Amino acid sequence: MNTQPDELKTLNRSTIIDLVGDEPDKIKKFHSEFLAQAASVLKTIVKSFNINDFGELKSQAHFLKTSARAVGAERSAYFLETIEHYSLAKNKAAIKQVIIKLNSEFIAIKKELTNGE
Repeated sequence: MNTQPDELKTLNRSTIIDLVGDEPDKIKKFHSEFLAQAASVLKTIVKSFNINDFGELKSQAHFLKTSARAVGAERSAYFLETIEHYSLAKNKAAIKQVIIKLNSEFIAIKKELTNGE
């Protein structure tokens, strides 16, 4: 985790092109599936946070981080990895701050995708 979030992109479009090729329809499908998954997993992350289930919190963050990396959501992946680390330390105050940043990042991705249509 040597990279800082401001060095990362909200959405690195070349990552998904490398993965599925330059196919706009397929890319759009991957992006919308990621956003749906992100919304669902974020709810689980918040629920786990509220009941101090750090194991589930770490697990959900790890699961979504893989998807985030695949679609090029670099900042989201960074924040998810940060949640994983803070979950191991059971640092609830730090996790709360990162969840807020992660939620903002998902909103930014959604904006970027709808403006890019």
